[in-house]
Amino acid sequence: MWVGLEYGLRVALQDLTSREAVLAAIAEFREIGREAFLQKYGYGEARSYFLSFEGELFDSKAIVGAAHGFQHPKPLANTAFSGGDATVRAKLESLGFNVVSSKESAGGSSPRPLPSLEPGRIYSWDELGNLFDCEANYFSSVGGMASRPEMQALLLITHIGGAKSFDYEDYWDGDELIYTGRGQTGDQRMDGQNKLLASNRYTNFMFEGAATRLLRFLGVVRSTQHWWSTGPDSNGTQRRIIRFRLRFNERAGATTAAPTTASRRARRAPTLTPRPFDETRVPSAAVPGEEKRSPEETLALKEKAVQGHFHLVAALNRALLSAGWQEVREIPTSVDLWGRRPGDGRRVIFEVKTLGERSEVDLTRDALSQLLEYRHFRGEPDDLLCLVMNAPVSDARERFLRSQGVAVLTYDGTGFEAAGPLALEMVGTLVEQT
Repeated sequence: MWVGLEYGLRVALQDLTSREAVLAAIAEFREIGREAFLQKYGYGEARSYFLSFEGELFDSKAIVGAAHGFQHPKPLANTAFSGGDATVRAKLESLGFNVVSSKESAGGSSPRPLPSLEPGRIYSWDELGNLFDCEANYFSSVGGMASRPEMQALLLITHIGGAKSFDYEDYWDGDELIYTGRGQTGDQRMDGQNKLLASNRYTNFMFEGAATRLLRFLGVVRSTQHWWSTGPDSNGTQRRIIRFRLRFNERAGATTAAPTTASRRARRAPTLTPRPFDETRVPSAAVPGEEKRSPEETLALKEKAVQGHFHLVAALNRALLSAGWQEVREIPTSVDLWGRRPGDGRRVIFEVKTLGERSEVDLTRDALSQLLEYRHFRGEPDDLLCLVMNAPVSDARERFLRSQGVAVLTYDGTGFEAAGPLALEMVGTLVEQT
């Protein structure tokens, strides 16, 4: 039997990040039996918590110690870490496993009564630890989902706008919360706490991060729908994630806390800071798309297209400022320009396109898609949309864009002209002064 005390004391429990390593430890437990497994790794029998998997119970701390040896060169010794809510239980639950208490595993007669929480009230970790019979630090290690099988309760934590460590991109859809499943790295799985939430097996308590070691109780929720989507993990790699639509319980006179102003904001793409347009910067020739030409020809065409786009944006920027528009800004790698028009201060988002090798149809399709995305992810619902071209578009194409709420401006090298009535209505002052 390898004890490895010195090695165990030098490693941390968080080094165990592999679900497959835990499954390997479970397989060995089953193969050699409980007594031999505990003797091999130097662990005593569990007294408080057991890993529940496929209808069987396993000594949770011993499984974690052995699993470390399947992921890393050596297992963890019994003396290298402590068991309990904030350590072994939190680690196994973070990997998608279910951990039960000795009372529950022994078939306790009924779950412990649920605490009565006040929607809108902010609770400290210490208070919640007392109410749900767990250590306060359990909330720092368990992530956004904490199960309390003794009470048949699932504690859910959301951070609208992103937590300090990771942004699950939860958001409000009316009065319902779109909530992302558990798991920060790799594809998420429909097991553990994710499965509990999808089936509404437990009572689901929803909290919102309020401040350090503080959580605001929003109410009791029920999952009405779940689906697979995609999103970045903590390493920025795209992966499969589970989205839940959560509805707050209004039965039996239950109340729900009104979401805070910050959490009510529509979801936004990663932050990009608007800035005044800089005519002195040199535009890059790196534009998307591959051309089936020689490298020299491709580079020359790209430089021409980028230079033309840059000069058109610069001309638009000067015209807007000259006409008295306010807050004229660009968002690098995103919005070409936006600004607030004189008079009513309504903001218009501009997308600039230059006709060249690509067709009018391709360019206007791209522009429509981009403008709608920019308004949704960067702007506000009442922002107006305008496409700016360096040459006229067909009447049919202008009518189509107008039907979608997009105005069209054309630039003839000296001034801007409105293509159709919507452009004249939307940016008339710009046309008049040119």
